[in-house]
This record gives sequence, C-alpha cells and structure tokens, in this order.
Amino acid sequence: MIAILPVLVACTSLLGPTLPARSYDTIPLPGGRYASRQVMTSRTQPGPRKRPIPVRTIAVVIHDIRREGADILVGTRICAVRQDPIGRVRTVLDSAFVGALPSWQSRATIRGVGPWQVSIAEYAAVIGADLEDPGSDPLPGSADDPRITDPDRDGNPGITVRVEGLVSGEVYVVQRMVRGLEGELALDGRMSGTVSGTNEQQTLGASNLILRAFTPTFVPDPEPDRNTFDWSPIAPEQDCADIVAAEDQIFGRLE
Repeated sequence: MIAILPVLVACTSLLGPTLPARSYDTIPLPGGRYASRQVMTSRTQPGPRKRPIPVRTIAVVIHDIRREGADILVGTRICAVRQDPIGRVRTVLDSAFVGALPSWQSRATIRGVGPWQVSIAEYAAVIGADLEDPGSDPLPGSADDPRITDPDRDGNPGITVRVEGLVSGEVYVVQRMVRGLEGELALDGRMSGTVSGTNEQQTLGASNLILRAFTPTFVPDPEPDRNTFDWSPIAPEQDCADIVAAEDQIFGRLE
C-alpha cells in the first residue's frame, strides 16, 4: 500500500512527563483522551527484478474513550502517517490526504486484573470509494466506477498520493484499511501490543506513464513483533498538532 505527514506545530508546552491522573487501579481504561503510535510493516517489490524489501508505515493517532453502561467505545482519528522510503523514492502525503482519512468508533473489551488485556475491535475503512460493505466489497479498479469518490477534493479520482525521487508524480488510488489493537494495559495507563489488520489498494490512474505502468504492491508482514503500537493517556486539551510535535517525548524515539 502506498502509505498513508506530519504537520509539525511547535506546541509542546501542554505535554509534560506527568500522565493525567486516572483511576486505573479501579477502572481500567477510563473515559478520556489517549494517543497511540502504530507501526505496521509490509513487504514490497520495487521493480520486476528486484527483491522484496520491508517498508514500515507509522501512524500517530488520537483516541477518545467513553463508557455507555458496560460498553467501552473507542473513537479513533489519524493525525499523521509516514512511510519509510522505498529505495530512492518516497511518498509525500499532504494535509489534504490526512484530512480525508476517516475517523471511526469501535468497541473495546478488557480481561484480567492489572495489568489488563485489552482488545479493540477491528474496523474496516475505505478511502476513495463509497462501498455498501466496506469490509468485504471488492475495491473498484477503474476511475469510471460510480462508487469512486474524491475525498481530498483535488479533482482526481480516489485519494491522491504524491511520489518524489527517482520517479516523481501523483498516483490516484482507492484503499481499504483494517485496524484493530491487542495490548497489555499497565497501572499507569500506558499500553503496548500488536496491531492487527490489513492494507489493500487499487490504482485508478497516475500523472505520468512510469507510475501508470508500475505501482508497487504491498503485502503485510504477519510477524506480530513487526506490527506494534504504544499507547499513552494525554490531557483532554491536547490535539493532533500537540502529539505529532511531541511524538518522541510521548512514546520514545523510534529506531
């Protein structure tokens, strides 16, 4: 999958080393605002005669949790996504791309007694097409398909990904992103674990002949230790710009 940029805002004053006070000893995962950094690894073959190489996609995400009786509802919003370069080519995803990514809500379940095992159910989101069943309907393969949308509003079909480097231009795609989390929640409210899900993509067109002729395909790496997340409680007033600017402070530096 051509990746799914951080717009860095110098706004770190709200982010200190002290986590927000919450009653994790009695109510695991209480309502409030959280942030996660999710790393998923895929393998791609950058050319017909090239060997497959691993490529990481890193997402910085905000979660808002609320409780309705016995239900724990997790709202998810992607703040920034970046991808490792593929050789001498890299993807550049602007704020219009991130703004076009959907937000969603899923349910969490908790097992055990501190540390707790937390499962956040998988959710399927389609970007660039309006499907009756986003989880299972085949992705459109043509820009003429009536289900194609233009979520970034740039006049091109699907969602636009810009490519720079040895080959430069734009690729117009439709993507399906499935995400779920399985982790261990500590007493201080931090959590780490495994990201589950898949990435799927269909190319609808491109701005030049080279990109039209060859767009890499991505196959998810099934190894759990290559698809991981870290999670931390944050203050209610902190938003995307804050957590993107202070990513290393919140989660530690990514190797």
